[in-house]
Amino acid sequence: MIITQTAGEDTQSMIMSLIPNAKFQCANTTCLPFISVITTDIRNCQFACLGQSQCIAATFHRSTFNCELFDNMLNQSGNMLGDVDATSINVISGTRFPPEKWGKLRFVPPITNI
Repeated sequence: MIITQTAGEDTQSMIMSLIPNAKFQCANTTCLPFISVITTDIRNCQFACLGQSQCIAATFHRSTFNCELFDNMLNQSGNMLGDVDATSINVISGTRFPPEKWGKLRFVPPITNI
């Protein structure tokens, strides 16, 4: 799934894979979400991840509308636990546009005097 968000001149996109009925299960604390937000649906959870340059994965819980964003996971899909209330999201590496290091820069054309 390709997620794109446009606000004025600021366009961002990335490709994500969805894992229905699963959440991340971590054996250590490096897998804890860096932020949890309340969103109305899975799509807005995806947009929340898109809006955070460090987000590489997320889990949306349908019953609570809780969206957990993750930034420090070595093997996103290797640590899954079945959960019919959750849908997890992985950002496909290398698909974020603009790339993180260029995300806030904009091209300004040179001024020419005539």
